[in-house]
Amino acid sequence: MSTRGWIVSAVVCTAALLIGCNTSQLAQVTQTGDVQPSLTPASAAALVEPVDTASPTPSPSATLTPTPADTPTPTPSPTVTPGVGWRMSDAQLAFEVGDYARAQEEYAAVLADPGAGAADRQQATFWLARSQLEAGEYQKAIQTFDRFIQDYPADARVAWAYFMQARAYEAAGDARKAIAAYRQDLKRDGTLALYAYEGIGQNALAALDYEQAIQAYNDAIQIAPDARWTVLMRERIAEAELARGNPAAAVQQYDAILSIARIDAYRSRILYLAGQALIKAGNAQAAYQRYAQAVNQYPTTAYAYQSLIELVNAKVPVDDYQRGVVDYYAKAYQPAIEALTRALKANPDAHNGDGHWYLALALKANGNLTQAIERFQKLIQDYPRNSHVGEAWLNMAEAYAWRDDTPAQAIKTYRTFVSRFPESPLAATALWQAADLELNSGDWKTAAASLRDLANRYPQADQAPQALFTAGLLDYRRAQTQTALTGWQTLVDRYPRSQAATAARFWIGKAYQAANDLEKARSAFQAANRWAPENYYGLRAAEMLAGLSTRLTHTPGLSVTLAAGSQAEAEKWLAGWLSITGTTRSLATLSSAIAEQPAWWRGNALLQVGRRRDALQEFETIKDAWWDDALAMYQLALAFRDRGAYRLSIMCAERVRYLSPASRWSQVPTLIQQLAYPIYFGPVLVSEAEAHDLDPLLLAALIRQESLFEPSATSIADARGLAQVIPDTGNWIASRLNWGELGQNDLWLPYISLRFGAFYLKTQLNAFKGEMIPALAAYNAGPGNVSKWLKATPDLDLLVETMAYSEPRRYVRRVYEAYHMYRRLYR
Repeated sequence: MSTRGWIVSAVVCTAALLIGCNTSQLAQVTQTGDVQPSLTPASAAALVEPVDTASPTPSPSATLTPTPADTPTPTPSPTVTPGVGWRMSDAQLAFEVGDYARAQEEYAAVLADPGAGAADRQQATFWLARSQLEAGEYQKAIQTFDRFIQDYPADARVAWAYFMQARAYEAAGDARKAIAAYRQDLKRDGTLALYAYEGIGQNALAALDYEQAIQAYNDAIQIAPDARWTVLMRERIAEAELARGNPAAAVQQYDAILSIARIDAYRSRILYLAGQALIKAGNAQAAYQRYAQAVNQYPTTAYAYQSLIELVNAKVPVDDYQRGVVDYYAKAYQPAIEALTRALKANPDAHNGDGHWYLALALKANGNLTQAIERFQKLIQDYPRNSHVGEAWLNMAEAYAWRDDTPAQAIKTYRTFVSRFPESPLAATALWQAADLELNSGDWKTAAASLRDLANRYPQADQAPQALFTAGLLDYRRAQTQTALTGWQTLVDRYPRSQAATAARFWIGKAYQAANDLEKARSAFQAANRWAPENYYGLRAAEMLAGLSTRLTHTPGLSVTLAAGSQAEAEKWLAGWLSITGTTRSLATLSSAIAEQPAWWRGNALLQVGRRRDALQEFETIKDAWWDDALAMYQLALAFRDRGAYRLSIMCAERVRYLSPASRWSQVPTLIQQLAYPIYFGPVLVSEAEAHDLDPLLLAALIRQESLFEPSATSIADARGLAQVIPDTGNWIASRLNWGELGQNDLWLPYISLRFGAFYLKTQLNAFKGEMIPALAAYNAGPGNVSKWLKATPDLDLLVETMAYSEPRRYVRRVYEAYHMYRRLYR
């Protein structure tokens, strides 16, 4: 085994003790066949129509009638021979954590073992093929799936074997064999028909078989459960029509999409694509009309800008005002300035002053601050009824702040606006911005007074509670303890249930402590802890009372008790407040209303064939549809856990508590607490924590915050996997660990993500002398930023409040809270 490998056998013996250490085949990271190069069913959902939830409720298809199942697999796993049971367990755990090389070794060893029984060989063959597929060894996977299909034709997983074999052919570039394998799946099982037809269409396109591609996409439309699938398939049909030289037919598909789609950005894109198709059809005038529609109706969208470029290049006249607006939203600020200047020269009163508004914004964004200020002033003076006047005042003040070395003119502008328009909904924001400038310039006294003024003048404003808290914090930092105490007490009295008041209760204790009034400090900390014992501030108050610091002093081998909470206790509690009586059925049994949903069947099957992201999207529709049903949330928390959909399981468990009468987690049965604060991938997590001299429960708390234990998690900053490591940081960690070259998809593999996350967390703890707060902040915001913040604020409680960005402040508090939850549940 290579030095990069993970020694599963060293920790697998702990698996039976670990809550959530589910060695199910369903918890894996898919490396192949999972991300489409263009629009996917998951992304299409957001393009059709605006909805309040992530996905619409699925509509059952009348043509698909697979047998519903409450379990992830349609056939029970055969019992393995005791002599090879260890290898099978080892292999399954390796597969779950993404160590596919190790999994292959173990499954191959089972097949080579003369003591292995027929059931062992059947299981090992199937999972060896899956491991080869996920490892990217496509030819080996194809051959092993062939062996499984030939040797075990009665196994219900044969349909899935064909589907995965199709994926392997696809990745190997053999489109025609991929099509044949997808068709074999269709013959045996209709559960994944949508995805099989999509695969046939994509491979037929690759093979230049346009008729077959179009037919497959039309077949998918006939059984499409919702609009997202319909528009996706119509886009694919249009792609095929264009490829075979029939742009007029492609336009028909785009028009059909426009009859369904409601989201501006998507409609703009389809109008642009229709225009491109019409150009290919030789109908330039019709194309220009589509481009103009995108420009005029959806000027804020990216494809409005692409359409504008087409019109300008074709020398088609475009209204300069509209052109300028589109350029501004596309961040093409100089062209926007030029177009809007021409528009205003031709008609200074165009659009009742909006031309001046957009020109001012473009000048400001382009760095032409003096000109921007002049244009904001003109809008304010000449067009007092324009809807953007209030925003113009605030933008003008910001332009002054960017232009001038001192904030005086900006602050004056904010205050002038408030004095002239005291009833404006933007007045409180203006006062907040003025105070922020005063704070950043070092005038804490004036900033505190400004914040108190805001709270007193606009007590109903969203900013009022935080204004009182921040004012008190500035007074505290200026050693004006009594003033701080008065302000914080006002906050608690006026807004007792606000987050700011929760923080103030703790800081009242800190203020008394600073004043050396230890009796009042103790009383205040006790009150803070009683008010919010599970909140960051209540926890810190308890630590202050106990004389504890935030420094971590982890002892290797520290016990972690991972016994499961009682399901009977949880269901008795649920039945009590949901008034469920007279049933002998376990409340954990998934209701038929959920189990019979086609989206539920598809999600289960997609997990089995390695299409994890698509599976999670299907499950997301289920979760959204039953979001307000507490019993369904409990059932889904368990069902998602058993399928390795850990993020969704956690969300459902949290929802149970939200819908319940409980105000605190400690009032909820242990099982539901553990579902909300679980430890998954337990053997690897514990092993990596101990290897890096970390408390496993701190690592679990960090992973929960980073990804909710979802291996495929990816952030907008391209942070990946359980520990959300970005590629650049991953390469640095790999060099420090002598890991070798980091593969493109490696950071999504749980065993790698956990090792890299543990190493990076330990690095930050070492850098900050074992102090948890700055170490967690550094994991989130970078050690350079935290070192700079610490120089200005050595008090760690103050550090949490004064970090320059809101994200690390929130991050530290949440991981801190989760760590204490894990300690209470598992130690």
